[in-house]
Amino acid sequence: MWRQHLLKITLPLPLLSAGFLLALSLGVAKSPAEFDWLDILGEGVVLLVAILWLTLIISSRPAGRVTEWLYYGSLLLVCSFFLDILDEFIRYPDHIRTMSWLESLPAPVGMLALTYGLVGWHREQRIINRQLQGRELLLRDHRLLDPLTQLYGVDYLYAVLARDIQLHRAAQQPLSLLMLNINQFAAFNRKQGMAAGDDYLVKLSVLLASQLRASDVLCRYAGDRFVALLANTNQQQAQIFAQHLQQQLAVLSDGEEELSLSLVASEVTELTAAKALQHAEQLLQRAKAQTPLPAMQMS
Repeated sequence: MWRQHLLKITLPLPLLSAGFLLALSLGVAKSPAEFDWLDILGEGVVLLVAILWLTLIISSRPAGRVTEWLYYGSLLLVCSFFLDILDEFIRYPDHIRTMSWLESLPAPVGMLALTYGLVGWHREQRIINRQLQGRELLLRDHRLLDPLTQLYGVDYLYAVLARDIQLHRAAQQPLSLLMLNINQFAAFNRKQGMAAGDDYLVKLSVLLASQLRASDVLCRYAGDRFVALLANTNQQQAQIFAQHLQQQLAVLSDGEEELSLSLVASEVTELTAAKALQHAEQLLQRAKAQTPLPAMQMS
């Protein structure tokens, strides 16, 4: 998130520094006896709150039009409040009104910009809430559960992935998929029996579910295949998560020499659930072809 806002992170310091140098060039420092500590405390708290708003916007918002309005509105308020508190330490000649104008103008403009940004944020939140309400209705439909693993099945996967694609595109947040395949699972069932295969699936499902975050969604995509939806996760983060998951899955595979697991991570850039899953399947097939069985792999 911080990498999206490098300019926004560095911009306040030169602006505030320029304001401070301008104030020093136009006025003279007051003596400590002239300080009004009550005013300094009140104006200082207001400035700190505005800086906190600015920090929260940078740290929690993705790049986009709404974020621009929120950021620059808050930045103007920070500049205005900063110049205002400088009055408590620097005295300006009566005939110089420059600092007074610079204090007064940014605040109303910043409030208007911030308000416009909040309206846009409200619209975004309404879209997100509608998506989450629809997702909650799906969660209550137990017919979508896989009877063996108690994970959601392919119908739910398509439905929730389609909704998450719309949701994350509206909020300009990344969305990634993990696709896992059990190699040679059909041969394992023939040799060890269906009961052994079912037992392995249940253990694998429990292990996968225990490693995912609360915001992630795990589904049984096919008989020997699982898909996890990673909310607000880009390609690099998904790769790191896949590496961690691979280490945990190695423990399960150690007891089953006839089985291996292939795991791929991909960020969703497609516009439909079908195309996103098709892309993940292509990555999975290439990954399986590149590494000889039964070694574990991740791509």
